[in-house]
Amino acid sequence: MIRAHWQDRIEVALGLWLVASPFVLGLETTQAAAWSAMVAGVAIVTFAVDAFYYPEIIEEWGNLAIGLLLLASPWLLGYAPVRVATINAVVCGVAIAALSFSTVGDIRRERRARALRGES
Repeated sequence: MIRAHWQDRIEVALGLWLVASPFVLGLETTQAAAWSAMVAGVAIVTFAVDAFYYPEIIEEWGNLAIGLLLLASPWLLGYAPVRVATINAVVCGVAIAALSFSTVGDIRRERRARALRGES
């Protein structure tokens, strides 16, 4: 049964964009930026799709961590001078982190509501 939060669908779209972005933005020659985007994209899609079927908080913490690493990746991996790659990583990283953090709040509220109703 699919019980995805709305944020998960946007995370999938952003993850797919990250996988395609090195080719769309012409970053094939910037290996660190290309690999960073593609690996992060695959991981984000994996966590988000898993959350469709098993909406647990762990997937969201995983995507939050990936989003923060993606945000820092231009400086950690040394491709910050490549402006388009840096903008892509920062914008997608912030968006993924914000969406994941928002979903964590939603899951916690849902759990509290179920506990108040006496459901498990």
